[in-house]
Amino acid sequence: MLTDRGGAKAGASADTGDCMRIPKAAFQGALLAMLAGCAAKPAVNMYKPEDLAATDAAQPATYSDTDWAEILRDNVHDGLVDYRHLTAHAEPLKRYLDLVQHVGPQSTPDQFREPNAALAYYINVYNAGVLDAVLRAGVPITMYDLELPPVERGYRFLVDGKPHTLGDIHALAEQSAEGNARVELALSGAALGTPPLANEPYRPFDVRQRLLDLGELAVSNPHLVRVDHEHQELLVGLPIMAQRDAFIEMYKRETASPSGTMLNCLMHMAGSNQRAYLARATGYDVHILPFDRTLNAWKPSAG
Repeated sequence: MLTDRGGAKAGASADTGDCMRIPKAAFQGALLAMLAGCAAKPAVNMYKPEDLAATDAAQPATYSDTDWAEILRDNVHDGLVDYRHLTAHAEPLKRYLDLVQHVGPQSTPDQFREPNAALAYYINVYNAGVLDAVLRAGVPITMYDLELPPVERGYRFLVDGKPHTLGDIHALAEQSAEGNARVELALSGAALGTPPLANEPYRPFDVRQRLLDLGELAVSNPHLVRVDHEHQELLVGLPIMAQRDAFIEMYKRETASPSGTMLNCLMHMAGSNQRAYLARATGYDVHILPFDRTLNAWKPSAG
């Protein structure tokens, strides 16, 4: 488990006990090793070569999330995915991914002029791509296995006219969020240790409010945030800790605070009940919550 007990970060509030001082490059490298393994594997193309050749000649289509909405409605339960049903009824997912090959903020910008349209698009496409990667991998017990391509770098999709890995789409979602680190909580990585998958698409008119809601929900999710009073530790999941600096910068910007810590940020996102719960972690060391790599699969017995 990565941790550091060397004292609070310079400028951080001393009373919050946020003691993470891991160098960013080393921290990110460790995360990649934990999540995807160290073995480099060539990315799997999730599109046919003729799809790329046809991009320039393709007639502009109209973006729609109807097929994606059908996939989410029929296969997502309590944030988990019924992969057995999805495997047998994957046609809407294929249609949606075929559509976004040639439609997007760069290829058809007139369709994405509405505020937050690009943000909603990239979140939806990322989550759809993850489901397609799980199906391509044969619905394993975990996608985070050294024998499989790494989730974010091992599968390449044709999106908005160009090849993109899931990591590329992830970065575009972050860019479109304009500093709102809560976007990390909308991107479901096919593991219990990643955020739950929403059961309806993100849309321009509601995506910002839903990100606010996700921040509050994340604090209540034991896969993402947990307080260990016995060992006086605040445990925070990898999806948040991987973007720790972004979350703290968001807290500072939204509260006009000159400094901040991970505990500050979590309390800022939390509802009133969760804030009282987190306040008891004041002074605790911050550790990374062990990552649950288990596939985010729903089963009737779990429903």
